[in-house]
Amino acid sequence: MGSYYIRSIIGRIAEGIEYLIRQGTIEKSRKVILYGLDRHAFAMRTILSNLGYRNIEGYISDDEALVMQYNSEIKNFACKFLNNESDAIHTWTVQERLSAFDNNVIILIASKEYQSKKENLEALGYQENVHFYIVYDFKEEKLDKFFEKKIRMTLDEMKQVEKEILIHIDEVCRKNNLRYWVSGGTLLGTIRHKGFIPWDDDIDMFLPWKDYLKLIEIFERTERFDILGFGTSEVNDFPDPFMKVVDKRTIVDEDIGTLRKINPLFIDIFPLTGLPEDAEERHMLFVKYQELNRQIWQDFYAANGNTDIFPKWYHAQKELISKYDFDSSAYVGVLGTAYGERDYTTRKVYEETLRMRFEDIEVNVPVGYKEYLDNLYGKDWMELPDESKRKTHHNIQVYWN
Repeated sequence: MGSYYIRSIIGRIAEGIEYLIRQGTIEKSRKVILYGLDRHAFAMRTILSNLGYRNIEGYISDDEALVMQYNSEIKNFACKFLNNESDAIHTWTVQERLSAFDNNVIILIASKEYQSKKENLEALGYQENVHFYIVYDFKEEKLDKFFEKKIRMTLDEMKQVEKEILIHIDEVCRKNNLRYWVSGGTLLGTIRHKGFIPWDDDIDMFLPWKDYLKLIEIFERTERFDILGFGTSEVNDFPDPFMKVVDKRTIVDEDIGTLRKINPLFIDIFPLTGLPEDAEERHMLFVKYQELNRQIWQDFYAANGNTDIFPKWYHAQKELISKYDFDSSAYVGVLGTAYGERDYTTRKVYEETLRMRFEDIEVNVPVGYKEYLDNLYGKDWMELPDESKRKTHHNIQVYWN
């Protein structure tokens, strides 16, 4: 396996649907119901629509509260944008739609919880491969066998490797006069915990766009360290607008729902860009990047999960990120993160750099870290969250390679 590997889960769902069509199981004259209210069920609807199937009756779910929520949202949408509420797709609980046996329906499932869904349907008299079918079972035999031979890393081992990557980046940046600052949860951990947030499992960094490009230019790929992702080559197979510095002694299995990404353990490095001084123009730049991101994923779904579309959008992403100069802008920030417009500050935040303790090393911290953390997390960021919220937000498994 090379430096990285990306598998489209949506592409596998499309293959499953196309197989059922070739077998004559999915027909345009037979009602189709999709089991689930998640991105995989929504993907099945998009793929079927792409293939010309308009006989999708709706979704079913085991979660009554979620069904009520979606029905409310659908009605609100229909009221605003549709001439008739009947034009909207339907959503039911399993019992509501299927307790009265319907022999003419075909139910499609793409779920990791297939077994429980199968049992629910069989309890109502529906038969596997007669009334309901699995489109994708999420089992990847080749990959699963590959990881069976690997030794799982502990959280402490992961943090140690990430810290060593950070040490390497710190040395490269300081040697070459490149500006960087730890960011996000890593900056919060530096200030509040003098190191990692105890339940966190990653490290994030910012570099001004020019320094970001310079780091790519001078970075020496070694037997241990490598870079991949946004800007590291003209073929940008990852849709994310940032790069990763990785340790090739490790390997990560990451499931983000639409994609399964295999790459070494990493530190994420985000390009810090200038922003317009006018508040409305600044807002519009974030809106434009959000719309660009929507177009990328729309293109991905329209291509039935083909990852070849991602490199096509690299230059459009780069154009927005490089539009305003960091050093001559009154405001700076990062485009394309989950934080949206909370991820910008005045440039004064970065006018000076402090060296602060992170575990048993020192890292770069922006002098205006309080403004940054206030924007990102609210002004009570020094207080610990409830215990129920003390967990990582990544769905990853990490191994020694």
